[in-house]
Amino acid sequence: MKSPTVLIIKMGSTYRKLKSQIGDFDLWIKQSIDNPNIQWKTKSVSQVEPENIGSYQGIILTGAHATLTQHYQYLDGMKRVIENIIEHEIPTLGICFGHQVINKFLGGEVITNPLGPEISISRIQLTLDGIVDPIFKGLTGAKIQVYSSHVDVVSKIGDGVISLAWNEQTQFQATRYGNFIYTVQFHPEYNKQIMEFYIKQNWNLLKTGHLRNPLYISNPDVILKANKKIVNNKRMLENFVQLIFSSMLVK
Repeated sequence: MKSPTVLIIKMGSTYRKLKSQIGDFDLWIKQSIDNPNIQWKTKSVSQVEPENIGSYQGIILTGAHATLTQHYQYLDGMKRVIENIIEHEIPTLGICFGHQVINKFLGGEVITNPLGPEISISRIQLTLDGIVDPIFKGLTGAKIQVYSSHVDVVSKIGDGVISLAWNEQTQFQATRYGNFIYTVQFHPEYNKQIMEFYIKQNWNLLKTGHLRNPLYISNPDVILKANKKIVNNKRMLENFVQLIFSSMLVK
């Protein structure tokens, strides 16, 4: 079997200071997977050619410091990308903003979360579909901890989209379309260092969120103290890669 070529579409970049220290979203993903049998391609969202999507065996849409609640200039282009992904049934993973973009084009809705920002280690609950889904293989129990960093959320999913995980603050933490498109609101490519940076960078936002809604958002001091290394955080990315290889066997 030939090595798969996986395209990482950079929907945006992390903070400049963090990028200068440890790289950007695409590097974190590749380091988390660390599979020598994958040929990686990285393109910014502005450089992606929708007509060439069929030449890739896997696609990952990164997060971004952007919002779909306002005008997003690459919306039409990403619509064509996702249409080609569906046409060719390419294993695809959308992370955070990528999760929101994909769900929007599958008939969902994206809003600013009225419960406030989720920038912390979160505990999510797998649905019955999530418990048996191969994307979560090897993760013990129906409740798992993840790194979260978002203000917007998917508030509604489209026809044919299956919810795989949720929590009280974010209704759709993970979704699946068919057996080849997966999306997650959380960040399987993060680590303790990255999460700490995001907490500190958004300290005032979290402070305001806590004062407005202490039921869902802890004081940022508490959030920072709870930050830790999450065992098996990258397991979902590793499982996604296995889905790519399995897809290649049947094509």
